[in-house]
Amino acid sequence: MLYNWRAFAEAIVVALVGVALFSAMNIPLPWLIGSLVAVAAWSITTQREIYWPFTFRKIAMVLLGYLIGSSFTQDTLIEMGNHVPSMIVITALTAAFSLMLGFIFSKLTGLELSSCMIGSIPGGLSQIMVLLDEIKGLNPTVIMFLQSMRVMVIVIVVPMVTVYVFGSESGAELSGMDTGSVTWAEMPWYTYLLYPLIMAAGARLFARLRIPTALLLGPMVLTIVMTFAGFPTPELPVAFINLAQIFIGVHIGLQMQPRDLPDWKRITAYTVATITVLVFFGLVLGYGLAMLYELPFTTALLSTAPGGMVEMGLTAVAVGGDVSVVTSYQLFRLLIIMFFVPFFFKWLNKRRAGSS
Repeated sequence: MLYNWRAFAEAIVVALVGVALFSAMNIPLPWLIGSLVAVAAWSITTQREIYWPFTFRKIAMVLLGYLIGSSFTQDTLIEMGNHVPSMIVITALTAAFSLMLGFIFSKLTGLELSSCMIGSIPGGLSQIMVLLDEIKGLNPTVIMFLQSMRVMVIVIVVPMVTVYVFGSESGAELSGMDTGSVTWAEMPWYTYLLYPLIMAAGARLFARLRIPTALLLGPMVLTIVMTFAGFPTPELPVAFINLAQIFIGVHIGLQMQPRDLPDWKRITAYTVATITVLVFFGLVLGYGLAMLYELPFTTALLSTAPGGMVEMGLTAVAVGGDVSVVTSYQLFRLLIIMFFVPFFFKWLNKRRAGSS
């Protein structure tokens, strides 16, 4: 117990040092990227065991679920209906391109094909890991490494590209979502207990229904319902947004364990190369999406970026992108991938078994 507390304190110190350094260098999303890079670098170079409760990531997802849900309006949902064709095309192209990169990665490294392809699929990290129970014969170490590397590289690169190349949109200082004139100070005292309980209940309900990303989608859907029903949904305080960022940043950073792989230096180099190609592919799709719908570049790029819904949602908040649009594209891709990927790999494994 004492060891866990010491390892936890060490994680906090390392993460906050990273936040301070990245803030001083004016790097976008210092609470997310700074904590992620610092913890990953410290863990890999020192090989020390540091501890971060998984509950923190759950809390971050519930907070982000409320944040995203409060950004949706009736006009937003109507507008999203016009984007369904592009959502289908972008999801299909991204999935096909990712599978091709996974195939090439397997040939270059000699690692197991299905594990490399699943590791390259841009779903949520925790959701993709669920597929280990659905598909037999996979290498969890390879999948975890590829997924973690992809998320880490994208979380670092995409915000920098959107800010330094295309410029942030209005409100890039994490000033909240401006979801209405009501503030938390004007809310009745009991809402400080009631709203968290409602969000937790939504997360638990969606988890029991086995809905992907339940911890985020449950609070998000309930918040949308509350907004449409006329209940006030004040903007989330900046401190809570920063808290969600550091919770997720440290969690991602701790997933980086390249030394668990054989010939890890060569595999890491190939991984960075394939992820870089995937990021550029997402940027090309984002540019096309911006041209098609006349969307701001930051919103379009975050919508097509092959990251996770949680990470891209937080990035959209930080750079002033349209969170509802970004989340809609990311959510659509996640749900489609979670539905079709198990069937595809079961078919692939049967075909490979039949040909052997």
